[in-house]
Amino acid sequence: MRGFGRLLYSEIKRLRHTSLLYLHIAVPAAGTAAFLWYYSLAGWESRSEVLVYFQTVACVWPFFCGMICGLSAEMEEALGYQNFFLLPGRRFHALLAKWIVLLGLGMLAGLAALMGFSLVYRCFPDGNAYGLWICLSSAALIFLGQVTVYLIHLALSFAAGKGVSICFGIAGTLLSFLFLTGLGDGKWMFFPWAWGGRFSTYLLLYMAEKDRGLKLSETIWKEAGVCFAIAICIILLAFVWFYKYEGRRSQEE
Repeated sequence: MRGFGRLLYSEIKRLRHTSLLYLHIAVPAAGTAAFLWYYSLAGWESRSEVLVYFQTVACVWPFFCGMICGLSAEMEEALGYQNFFLLPGRRFHALLAKWIVLLGLGMLAGLAALMGFSLVYRCFPDGNAYGLWICLSSAALIFLGQVTVYLIHLALSFAAGKGVSICFGIAGTLLSFLFLTGLGDGKWMFFPWAWGGRFSTYLLLYMAEKDRGLKLSETIWKEAGVCFAIAICIILLAFVWFYKYEGRRSQEE
């Protein structure tokens, strides 16, 4: 357990002075500021504004994730995979540590973007359409939807490089927006990039219509079960694959 803690500390220390940390600060700040400025002029219905913002964050996150994971894997490759191949018996722990650290940074960036927006938006006319607890719950659902996506992009980045990870992130973002529409009905559960946006939308729509007698469909719980089963399979496959991974450079040679 002490060795795993050292790996976590090593990951945090190496990321501290890289562009990854600054991206997790600059991107949420810029996105939140842009939407707040636009909403100050747009005059939409308040619940629609919150819903669109949360959906946008959920759908753009896969692209951000693809870029972050690609840069992280590229940095690891430049350092010669020190934590992965130079420490005997630590390959599983090294991947887990990197995954956890990137998830932690993503969670902080997501909270900054979503809760920062929610706090400032409450100063707008009718800006308290959703309570902070509902916004926090929606933010949690969006983050949980990205947990498996981070691992997918880490595997893609290590296997094929940063460019492939970013391309999959772009495709994931575009399809996530598409799967928020009726075209995604019955299919979105098999597409991990769409999970955060769908579950967050379900929650916000339910809270907006709960007073009118809207009830959660039993289908939602079945869809959640499918997502959970797929997530477990992806995690197991990713770690089994990485156990046999020998590094991209050696594969190319």
